[in-house]
Amino acid sequence: MSRIFILTKNYLKLIFRAKSVLIITVVGALVVIAALTNVFHTLLDQAETEEDFTIGYEMDEDSRYALLEESIKSGFEDEGMTVIEYSDADPDALIRDEKIDVFIDFEGDSYSIKGRSNDEIDARIVQYVLYNVDHMMNGDMGKVEVSAGRIEAREQADADTYYTIVQTVYFSSLCSIFLCLIYIAERKQNIGIRFRSSTAGGARIYLGKLIACTLTAWLVMAFITGGLALFLFDIELGCPLLSISVMLFAILAFVSFGMLFLIIFDNPAASIGLFFMVIWFSGYAGGTFETYMLSSMSRSVKELSPLYYVNRTLVELSVNGQSDYLGRCLMVLTVMSVVSISLGMFITSKKKGV
Repeated sequence: MSRIFILTKNYLKLIFRAKSVLIITVVGALVVIAALTNVFHTLLDQAETEEDFTIGYEMDEDSRYALLEESIKSGFEDEGMTVIEYSDADPDALIRDEKIDVFIDFEGDSYSIKGRSNDEIDARIVQYVLYNVDHMMNGDMGKVEVSAGRIEAREQADADTYYTIVQTVYFSSLCSIFLCLIYIAERKQNIGIRFRSSTAGGARIYLGKLIACTLTAWLVMAFITGGLALFLFDIELGCPLLSISVMLFAILAFVSFGMLFLIIFDNPAASIGLFFMVIWFSGYAGGTFETYMLSSMSRSVKELSPLYYVNRTLVELSVNGQSDYLGRCLMVLTVMSVVSISLGMFITSKKKGV
């Protein structure tokens, strides 16, 4: 243990010689967070804002729905919708001028619905309710009641909260590149050759570098970058102890995973390039760039991404105080860590060095 401690201390010294790289990492992460927050602010705010829903309708006297007009109106109004009756109206003009969201024309034995072309779900909501009304009318018209169950929806994160969290996670997942600072210093001073000719075992060298990189990533990304982002963007972190624990565990998992690339390929440039591609895809599928709430990507693809579990867990913990994905997130990170560290120690014990 004392030898691992000494190795870790020496590797930390090598990393912190490149203070400019660490500072650029912090500043770059904060700039990207600010940029993405600004770009997606309107989109997320619009998605989470509950707007008034207005229904316009016209009822012919000979319509089979005329007897239920008041029941239908009260049913929609009970669900918080505004209902306005029109006569000889131009539904296209009303919708275009944003006076209503949906127009229903009750005529004879049928009805037609018009909604905004870029928001088909408005019309589908009304159509679903009316379908149920129509279904009940075929049974017993005298006992028809219009009702709709309310779904208790969880609060969504705003742009500031979302991108502060996911971008901090994304940059943290890339922190195995700090190992390159050790590589550069070793090659300049022939430290690697001296280690390989010493009595220090390959597994000890691996653990020393893993601990040094992980501690650096914890300090630079989790505490400095994350802390500054929370302060600058005025974010209140929900379940702080649990969220920080998940973040630190995620950093360990991704640092150990990234070190595998450097160990296997033994070429920093190729390793970083391939590792970045893997993390970029994981981020793309996992909601780092496009929010996982609004992404059109299938859930099966999202769940291939470790970052999806981390992002979703931390965002939901921050906004709702709990997350259904916490268990799966911890399981994924545990598997990543155990497999990566086991393989890393095995390979380096054979090669004697990272």
